[in-house]
Amino acid sequence: MANRIEISPTTRHEGHAKLILEVDDEGIVNKAYYLNTTPVRGFETMLRGRPAEFAPIAVMRICGICQTTHGIASCEAIEDAIGCEVPDDGLLLRELVGLGNRLHSHPLHHLLTIDDFLKPDEANLRIELIKLIQRMRKVGQLVVDIVGGEGIHPPNIVIGGMRTNITERAKSKLYYALRQYEKDAYELYEKYTELIERYLEEVGIPDLGSHEYPYIASHTTYGDRYAINWDSVVEIPPQRYYDDKEAIHTTTIQIPLYEGVPAEGGPRARLVKFGNFRAGGSALDINIARAQENLGAVYRALEILDEVNIYGKTRAEVEYKDGFGIGVHEAPRATNTHMAEVGKDGKIKSYRIIAASTWNFPIVEKAIEGYPHQYAEVIMRAYDI
Repeated sequence: MANRIEISPTTRHEGHAKLILEVDDEGIVNKAYYLNTTPVRGFETMLRGRPAEFAPIAVMRICGICQTTHGIASCEAIEDAIGCEVPDDGLLLRELVGLGNRLHSHPLHHLLTIDDFLKPDEANLRIELIKLIQRMRKVGQLVVDIVGGEGIHPPNIVIGGMRTNITERAKSKLYYALRQYEKDAYELYEKYTELIERYLEEVGIPDLGSHEYPYIASHTTYGDRYAINWDSVVEIPPQRYYDDKEAIHTTTIQIPLYEGVPAEGGPRARLVKFGNFRAGGSALDINIARAQENLGAVYRALEILDEVNIYGKTRAEVEYKDGFGIGVHEAPRATNTHMAEVGKDGKIKSYRIIAASTWNFPIVEKAIEGYPHQYAEVIMRAYDI
């Protein structure tokens, strides 16, 4: 006979959600429902009829952690719709500010998950890791502050490119901060990997949270609209996806599917598709992939500082015309997509968002099913939702 367990709210992650678990007499989860409980804000409706320039400003308010990626994806969608070519230095700086967001967001999630893997008598190690993580977050925020113009809702991200270039002094400041981040990221990667490997060995379930579903990702550090077959992407209402009345009436999101099934996005997906990371292992491997992406992100950020011309043009002239465009950015959590239809009067005709986190809600459910219920939140937290 199935028992029903409800965890509401789920904790130590950035979003708002709850878990409903149907558990058998042996404590194994037969069915999981991971439900987004964030209130509907209506950004897509809000933008209709508004000037296109308002779109990136507005959508950066969707999330307090990943505001940068929404701004970038919004600009990319509108630029694609009107055929606007962003100058090379503008693209480099836009990639850099997006990396700053990742350099800040990934360590924040490490901070929220370390208590899953530390033991009560490891207080000194906990303090050491917290200090390490906070140093890393400070650098990520510095990148967004300098390149984006502000840490919370960076105003330099605009349609046509970036509003301003960086100075030589700013470039030097970022360089030395990123070199320290590189050292800290390597130390965190080694220690975090050891903690997760120890945890899996002690619980005796090396494949904890594994699933057989596909991965979705478009790029390692930026976004590529041409890397995804958009005819295979659909969003369906919860009434068509769930067979549970509470799930149907609780969740506030559409369910995105790729080729008709859920797909995992985020750090592991990017490293599987564009690197040599192992597919199909424990969900806790995502934590290791996230720590590895810290290194990849800081290496790419340092490359950009070498490549960018601080005297180069960063913004193109914008001329509006009728068109439809797709903007894609690899947010820390997964692939973030904005779709915009624009008129020649420069106003938004229609707008659609597939936010990064929504990809992983159905995948978390699949990852939890078949495993002991006491590990459900540990599996869920690996996904950074």
